[in-house]
Amino acid sequence: MEELRRKTVHIGMGLWMFYPLVLTRIPALLVVAIMLFLALFVFRLHAWRASFVAMAREEDYVYGYLIGPLIYICAIGVCVVFYPLFISAASIGVMAFGDGFATIVGKRWGRTRNPVDDNKTVEGSIAFFIFAFAALIFAMHFTAPLDTLRDVAMLAAIGAIVGAIVEMIPFELHRGTSIYQRIFIDDNFFVPIVSGLVMALSYTLFF
Repeated sequence: MEELRRKTVHIGMGLWMFYPLVLTRIPALLVVAIMLFLALFVFRLHAWRASFVAMAREEDYVYGYLIGPLIYICAIGVCVVFYPLFISAASIGVMAFGDGFATIVGKRWGRTRNPVDDNKTVEGSIAFFIFAFAALIFAMHFTAPLDTLRDVAMLAAIGAIVGAIVEMIPFELHRGTSIYQRIFIDDNFFVPIVSGLVMALSYTLFF
């Protein structure tokens, strides 16, 4: 139940996909900075216990921070700084909808172990692609400066495929114990960064 609640919040962050409709880059970075401040100094066990406990996983008590939100915020910040606005927004949608539904589907209906990481399932990876692809098509229909639905679908497919592939990598096997390694060596950080990078390069080269 707690995992489902966290994934609901995780998926809810997909609303960030629509930020280019209301924010330019500098205001968006200001929002990210406020979110980072809250995660570092407000949503702490000693500062606002009830809020911390409501969102915390067991590892968060070890580090003293809400690791999941910190990963999200850092990934959003990198994407907003380096990618076109609609791609930075879409890359967060890949993580929100793809990773969120991959976990839900994998835990509920997953039967076939993923050959790359046996803690994940093929069914979860398929769900990742389907939900990320659908979310990207819907969001980029409103935010992307693309001429046709075909172009939107092609770019959405690229982002969803790359995200699903990156999500399969067992990052937890390749990081140490420091908080920096925990935050930056994680699929929730690399999925939006890498899928956004490939979408940005594809957009520049082919659209």
